[in-house]
Amino acid sequence: MVTLACAGVLLLPVTACAAEPSPAPTSAPPTAAPIFATDEDALAAAEEAYANYQAMSDQIDNEAGASPERIAPFVSESYYPSAVHQSDGFREMNARSVGSTSFTVAGPQQLSYPTADEMAISLYICDDVSAVDVLDENDVSLVPNTRVPVTPFSVGFVLNSEGDLVVDTRDVWKGTNFC
Repeated sequence: MVTLACAGVLLLPVTACAAEPSPAPTSAPPTAAPIFATDEDALAAAEEAYANYQAMSDQIDNEAGASPERIAPFVSESYYPSAVHQSDGFREMNARSVGSTSFTVAGPQQLSYPTADEMAISLYICDDVSAVDVLDENDVSLVPNTRVPVTPFSVGFVLNSEGDLVVDTRDVWKGTNFC
C-alpha cells in the first residue's frame, strides 16, 4: 500500500518514500595483528635469519665462492647483488675458507613490526672470524697476522614474499665499536 500511496500522490515529498538509512557501524574495523607477539620473538626470528644467512655464506666461501646465487633465499632482492659479490675475491684468487664464522647479537638497533609494510628490524651484530682461515690453491693461509677477528655490523631485515625474515642490509658499523 505504501507503494501505491507514493506513486499516486505526487504532492508528497519524495523523502517520505525513501528507505530509512541503515545505522552506522558502532565498532571500528579490525586492525592487522603485529607480525611478532613480542620483542623477544622478533629478536629470535632476526637471529635465526642471520644464522641461516651466515651458514650459507660460509658454505659458499668454503667452496671457493662457487655458486654464490645460493644465498638468494636468505637475502632480500635489493641486497642480493651485494651478497653475491661478497665471494668474488675467493673465485678471483682461487681461494677457499676453512671454518665457520660465529656471531653475537650485541642488541637491537631498531625493533618496529606493526605490519609487514611498516616493519623495521635491525640489529647490532658482531661477526667473529677467528675460527676461519682463508687458503690459496696450495693450502697456504692468506690471513695476515694483523687481522682483526671481530667486526661490528648493523644488519637490517625484511620479510620476503614467503613471509620469512631475511637480511636486507649489512653494513660495517662506523661508530664506536660495540663488540
